[in-house]
Amino acid sequence: MKSLSESRWLRFATFSAFYFAQGVPIALLTIALPAYFGEQGRSAEEVGLFLAVVGFPWGVKLIMGPFMDRLTFLPMGFRRPWVLIAQTGLVLSFVLMAAFGSAEGDLALLMALGFISNSFAATQDVAVDGMAIDILPIEDRGRANSFMAFGQVAGYSSFSYICSFLITTAGLATTAIVCAVTVAVILVVGIVVRERAGEKRLPWTEGAAVDVDHEMDPTISTYFRQLIKVLVLPTSLILIGMELLNRIRDGFANAILPVFATQEVGVTGNEYAGLYAVMGVTAAVTGIFFGPVIDKVGAKRFLFIAFLASAAIHIGFVLMSDYWTSMPFVIGSFAAVLIVSQLIFIAFIVLAMNICQSQMAATQFAIYMSLSNLSRTVGSGILAAVGANLSFSDEFVIMGGLLIAAAAVLWFFKEERREPEG
Repeated sequence: MKSLSESRWLRFATFSAFYFAQGVPIALLTIALPAYFGEQGRSAEEVGLFLAVVGFPWGVKLIMGPFMDRLTFLPMGFRRPWVLIAQTGLVLSFVLMAAFGSAEGDLALLMALGFISNSFAATQDVAVDGMAIDILPIEDRGRANSFMAFGQVAGYSSFSYICSFLITTAGLATTAIVCAVTVAVILVVGIVVRERAGEKRLPWTEGAAVDVDHEMDPTISTYFRQLIKVLVLPTSLILIGMELLNRIRDGFANAILPVFATQEVGVTGNEYAGLYAVMGVTAAVTGIFFGPVIDKVGAKRFLFIAFLASAAIHIGFVLMSDYWTSMPFVIGSFAAVLIVSQLIFIAFIVLAMNICQSQMAATQFAIYMSLSNLSRTVGSGILAAVGANLSFSDEFVIMGGLLIAAAAVLWFFKEERREPEG
């Protein structure tokens, strides 16, 4: 069987499968269980606390980067050992959850179990991203990231329904076992597929290190000095500033769209969730078709156009407020926003990957993504502070303005990948 370095489509399929695995805990912990808690009469404050605790590992996943960049087992590949460790931990975390499945009403216990599960999921995310940066040719990153993004959306969209159904009909233990089996199947994929031909599949099998160029200076202070130099390069600072503006808009949207749908349009929460899932899958499928386009025209140019297109949709939505009572118009507008947001997400990842230094890619990329997640939280916090004084029209105009500002910052981005001096 070919290795990841030898087959483009094997890379696409494998990375998509890994991202699908990430979608399984996202579905269970952030969609299915909160809905179950609501049906059991839990308060919004309790559900919010649960989400804050179980989601915490995704906000601090960058701490795993230095370990992955410096501690590995090269005979099995540079990143692959960490992917297998994280996948195995994720399977075991679901088994542990199944063992305590009878304690469905114990919120504190479920928070602890969810925290453990997401710790492995976030670790797997950092490891897979580092592997992608290391393995993917630059000309394939747009298409590959479109498949990866689709894999995650497919994972949490399908399992949000599966988990919600199983929790109410068969209980949490059965639900957790189904999740464990699904992730275990994907773990087998990780065991079978090697990064490079000639490497070991498992520590006790035949093979040897192939990519020895990743040996690093043993001095940790040298490593962090190099990392800081990389992060303060103009390319990094511009990328971070651009994503700050974009993700603040995302933080606004996460709070505004469901409120607008239920209060202004009049749909129920369940109807909104169903529509959002369908639109999310549609956006992910669209992203797959645009992956080659991103590779062809360049991530920066594509991202610039996408920012302006999304800004136009937001502002145009306000200018056509007379149609807000039309369900097809609102659904079409929301779908357009989600589709373009998916394309923005893919193009941003490509840009971030392209400027990562190979020897510290897991840490550097994890920092970019963690700051991106933090920026989204900042956006929600800003809206919470000033939202009472804003109308829906004001909020959509502000979101459009943030996207225009992000495009303006991106204009100064010059993609260059320089190795830092020691």
